Amino acid sequence: MRSKLHNLKSIATLVAMLFLWTACENEVKEVQALARDERIPMEVQRDFVLRYSDSSFYRMELMAPLAESYPQLDIPQREFREGINVRFLDALGQETSRLRAEYALQLIDKDLWEARGDVVVVNEKGEQLNTEKLFWDARTEKIYSDEFVKITTKDQIIMGEGFQADQNFSSYELDRVTGQLNIEDDAS
Repeated sequence: MRSKLHNLKSIATLVAMLFLWTACENEVKEVQALARDERIPMEVQRDFVLRYSDSSFYRMELMAPLAESYPQLDIPQREFREGINVRFLDALGQETSRLRAEYALQLIDKDLWEARGDVVVVNEKGEQLNTEKLFWDARTEKIYSDEFVKITTKDQIIMGEGFQADQNFSSYELDRVTGQLNIEDDAS
């Protein structure tokens, strides 16, 4: 009798534990599903700094006041709602260009970036690109846009719709030039 009672208690305990375990597992799955469906950052970092290196040399340095990571999404991403400042460097660590934007989004697995809001790129010659939206493919080291762009050189302002360039913005092509102004030197 005592053995049957002990077995009955053991079975009841097992059933209760199984019920609780299943209930907890369901709650965990619900939370994971909610996080997947909603844009809830899994990591929040202040004063974020990211450096890419190649052959032990820094090739890029990105700084942002705020970075929010979403690794749980179908396409894992990192969002920079307070903007970014990026410096591209040569093999000697010298700055070849810089990029600034009010907002950025990184698709982590694709290493594809989108910069928006007063995007400015300046190369080592002092040429400046202004646009409202720009994409940067870190794998191919290309920047491009299909939006309005303005490029200011020492003697010209060129406007167009869309462009592509290397990430250092040292060589570039505009898709559709919509205007070109020559800048005259006041000294002449």
